[in-house]
Amino acid sequence: MKKLKRVMVIDDDLFTNIYLEIILKRNNIIKNIITFQDGKKALEFLAANTNKVDLILLDINMPKMNGWRFLKEFQKLDKKITATILIVMLTSSVNIRDKMKAEKLQIVKKFIKKPLNEKIVTEIINLNN
Repeated sequence: MKKLKRVMVIDDDLFTNIYLEIILKRNNIIKNIITFQDGKKALEFLAANTNKVDLILLDINMPKMNGWRFLKEFQKLDKKITATILIVMLTSSVNIRDKMKAEKLQIVKKFIKKPLNEKIVTEIINLNN
């Protein structure tokens, strides 16, 4: 199975971020996990950092900048930064419109309802192959 160097988790819920780190590290396929509780700070990191991010797990419903706004701003970043990043929406949203909207966006590779588990992690990693 392919290993990922860096995964970015963007979710405003601290418990979810801790849980995701545990699940992601358990598989021993991810070297580095960085978490942000705010989409704006994640964008700032991406714009200022030359370290490659392989995967972004993105929540939709966040107070400062929701996932949709993050995606809009993400597309404005330099293509050298964004071209190889895989984005997966990981959300508790049960709104079918959110799923349909995500599926229409080419930059979103998968829409997954929380909670994440090891089987889904494997599916996500295989999206990148």
